[in-house]
Amino acid sequence: MAEAKKPRAKGTRTSAKGAKQAAPAEAANVTAEMTLDLKPVVLSVVPSSVQAVEVVQPAPIPQARGDVLRQAVSETVAVTARGALEVNEKILEALQAQSEAALEIWRTALSAPRLSDVIRVQASGTRQAYEAATAQWTDIATTTAQWLNKSLEPLQSALHRR
Repeated sequence: MAEAKKPRAKGTRTSAKGAKQAAPAEAANVTAEMTLDLKPVVLSVVPSSVQAVEVVQPAPIPQARGDVLRQAVSETVAVTARGALEVNEKILEALQAQSEAALEIWRTALSAPRLSDVIRVQASGTRQAYEAATAQWTDIATTTAQWLNKSLEPLQSALHRR
């Protein structure tokens, strides 16, 4: 890009040797002159950059519409709380059942008379625990999906009513 030429101050066309010999008073005049030239430019730019800002007010929501949304939100909160409690209860039941199943496997394995019986008990107990855990976590996933769908129903019905 091409650079714009900067205007030179008076008295700067002297050679380097002449500049060293210039009087300090002349240098002060040049500095004062440069400072004076900058002030009008800055003042002329600032006022032109100020513009009026238009404030836009959002459209008011009709009172009935606001009441419908408020009721939908309160229903959503209630349904969400019930769903969270239900899912929480199922998770706690699943964890308790899994820990009891693991303890039962160890009790049976420790009371087995032979090593082959221990291996058989461990294998069958692990398979049963896996099947039970899979069923429990599938139930939890289904309950969670239903919970989320039920939680959104009040809001969806309120937004579609116009």
